[in-house]
Amino acid sequence: MRKTGLSQWRAWTGSILFASGPNLEITIKTLILAAIRCSLIFTAVAALSIVYPTSVQAVPAFYQYTGNPYTEVVGDYTTSMYVTVTLALPQPLHANMPLNEVFPTRFYILDGVQAITAFDAGLQSTFQFATDAAGHITQWFVLASSDSAGRGHEVSTFSLTVEGASDRGVTNSFTNFGRNFSSPGNWSGFVAVPDAGSTLSLMTLTLMALGLVARRFQPAAG
Repeated sequence: MRKTGLSQWRAWTGSILFASGPNLEITIKTLILAAIRCSLIFTAVAALSIVYPTSVQAVPAFYQYTGNPYTEVVGDYTTSMYVTVTLALPQPLHANMPLNEVFPTRFYILDGVQAITAFDAGLQSTFQFATDAAGHITQWFVLASSDSAGRGHEVSTFSLTVEGASDRGVTNSFTNFGRNFSSPGNWSGFVAVPDAGSTLSLMTLTLMALGLVARRFQPAAG
């Protein structure tokens, strides 16, 4: 079980998109500041991509898991919710890899009620994967918990357990959880290409997305 000592980070829930009244001006200003920060960050990364050749840059790989809806729910969880995992690795998983632990550089795990990230305080996590000849994930054991006491505030997805495949999200072991059994979801992944063009494209897409959100509030502001 891997434990990190990173500072706490509050996950964005999307509620800022629904601001109204006096909060609207603050929301738009926040979006503009975020766009400026993103522009500076991605421009700096693009400059480094130009200075350093591709051969000496790390080539990260990104993987995403989408689970199936829960079949057993209690409390805030519903049968329309499911587990999703997004993670970044320093390099792609090797082909024909037996079940082995890996260490993501960052990750974001959702269960429909809560989000757990690599920046949460009191974090404990483990990521284990096995692959086929093409490097596709065939077996996995993923668990992340932000509760140092080991009870609640946990999201997991396993391909093989005593009970079979299982997805589970829980904030209280007895009164608030969702889970399913024998219904594993699917993994997908891609490898990033470290070059200035892709970095600048990512910056453009980020600014476009922020612009679309800002325009959404423009009529209300008037």
